[in-house]
Amino acid sequence: MVTGKNILFSVTIAANCLLVFLLIFYDRLLVPSLLQVAGRAHPLFLHFPIVLFALFIGWIWLVPKQQFHSPQLFQNICKWLLLATACTSAITALMGIFLSKEPGYNQDYLQLHKWSGALISLLTFLWYIFYEQLNKTKISLASSSLVTTIILIIAGHQGASITHGDNFLLAPVYKGKMQNKVQLDEAVLFTDMVKPILDTKCVSCHNNKKAKGELVMETPRLLLKGGKNGALWDTTAPNLSLILQRIHLPEEEKKHMPPIGKPQLSDQEMAILYNWIKRGANFTIKVTELEPTDTLRSIARNIFSSSDEEENYDFNAANEKTIQKLNTNYRAVYPLSRESPAIAVDFFGAAFFKSE
Repeated sequence: MVTGKNILFSVTIAANCLLVFLLIFYDRLLVPSLLQVAGRAHPLFLHFPIVLFALFIGWIWLVPKQQFHSPQLFQNICKWLLLATACTSAITALMGIFLSKEPGYNQDYLQLHKWSGALISLLTFLWYIFYEQLNKTKISLASSSLVTTIILIIAGHQGASITHGDNFLLAPVYKGKMQNKVQLDEAVLFTDMVKPILDTKCVSCHNNKKAKGELVMETPRLLLKGGKNGALWDTTAPNLSLILQRIHLPEEEKKHMPPIGKPQLSDQEMAILYNWIKRGANFTIKVTELEPTDTLRSIARNIFSSSDEEENYDFNAANEKTIQKLNTNYRAVYPLSRESPAIAVDFFGAAFFKSE
């Protein structure tokens, strides 16, 4: 008699066999359009095995077996959750392989994510097959749980780094934001005004791991190289520069940058990019070398402190725990520097903005 469990088991075997085959012949793989669509569903579908695995781990370690009149019922639920995890893990890994063959992904950076994802699929399936043996002792069960969890965390972290940029997970509370203050007379126009904009608004999609449009924006050399659509700017005609055209497109336009849903450039940030390109896109000039009436120098006065000016505030620094409570998925609150009580607030999504 064919049961749902038998069907799921057969699908999992087939998916893992196909996964191993594609990994062996990965360099020769050409993905047709239909499978490219499936590949692009990878970031959506990967939540299924993660949630199912979390339910499985919670079930075997947190749910008391004693409350079940039938021990067999408890084990059946365990095995169903584990088989569902193995099946969705295999499908997710296959989708990831299809997605990885699209242009713009650096294959060297994909290696760890690709193999760790495939390993999760194979480990959970082998765990299901040998469940009775692994379940005999707490040591073997704990070892299986720990190893699989660690690999899952590694795969998830690598995937987040590829998709959203390095340190995406901890960015809202990352202490690295508390950088030393830059004095106005020490500030370099590109390094201290332009590059921070590119790093926060552009590099997550245009880096060595994921180069959308074959464009990498991590260094001056790569910025000058441009992408598949050519140079990023034209200093003789700034308004015709590709980067400026893209950031000024309506947000709903497909080619608008940053893409809809990502943190957008402020008016000041767009003014910095425009005026920097307009005056020649110099990578080494210091702010103090600009004319006193230069727009960029006026903006810099609002950003940087002067060495002969000492900041005075009539309020104390906010409590660190208070700042932590104010951080959400849509709002990042952090001190501007170690020595200053001043704080900055970044909002992600206008609907969640609150003036207080």
